[in-house]
Amino acid sequence: MSGFEENIIEVRNLVMEYNGNHVLDNITFNVKKGEIFVILGRSGCGKSTLLRAMVGLLTPTSGEIYIFGKNILALGHKDQVEFRKKIGMCFQNSALFNSMTVGENVALPIREHTKLADSTIEIMARIKLELVGLGGCYDMYPSQLSGGMKKRAGIARAMALDPEIIFYDEPSSGLDPVVSAGLDQLIRKMQNTFGLTSVVVTHDLDSVKIIADRICVLHNAKILAIGTLEELEKSEDPYIRQFFTRTPDPEETYSSSLILEDKGSM
Repeated sequence: MSGFEENIIEVRNLVMEYNGNHVLDNITFNVKKGEIFVILGRSGCGKSTLLRAMVGLLTPTSGEIYIFGKNILALGHKDQVEFRKKIGMCFQNSALFNSMTVGENVALPIREHTKLADSTIEIMARIKLELVGLGGCYDMYPSQLSGGMKKRAGIARAMALDPEIIFYDEPSSGLDPVVSAGLDQLIRKMQNTFGLTSVVVTHDLDSVKIIADRICVLHNAKILAIGTLEELEKSEDPYIRQFFTRTPDPEETYSSSLILEDKGSM
């Protein structure tokens, strides 16, 4: 792919086991600097587990994860702190602190990792909220925000320290199509404006079509394919074709007689 040459993330032979079961099995891939890399798959395929391992929240059974050229699994405490300053994480449920205002939530990473004056921290937090379209929400509390606004506040907090990489866990989960489309455009805006690298976990095909530069398809704890949207849409693999055509599993296809019985019992 032209424009994306340098690897900023390298995952090598990653294995994650729980009680003898492989959640991730020999996962290997690279993420290019400046691209939006989407990890796609059905619920329970290991997407979020992989993401949490990449940000250092989970320790894999074996394998290596290189980010910025360093194996993050071998970092000491001091180096881990420095590494986390260079990345941002947007959690599926936004993970905002309800006891803090939106502004205080966004300011928290700056307050924790710098010695800047309170007035400077507030200015920086307000700038980040403006960036995501929440300029008037600094003094509001998370309970006063809609689901989409909470997601945007989560992105503002992830951007607080001007990271080079942002990780998104199901950013469109629980949102209506219009709000979800706005969030997709925001993710693109972050890339275009700041040259950010983004790793996005999702199963939302509509979002994928808007944001993805490359897509990694996970299935049964393994990587099934990696490629652009156009490449994957041409795939002959039965699972990939099923996923991209939204075809249900045979056991989830109900007969007309069962449907009539259900209606009759209502």
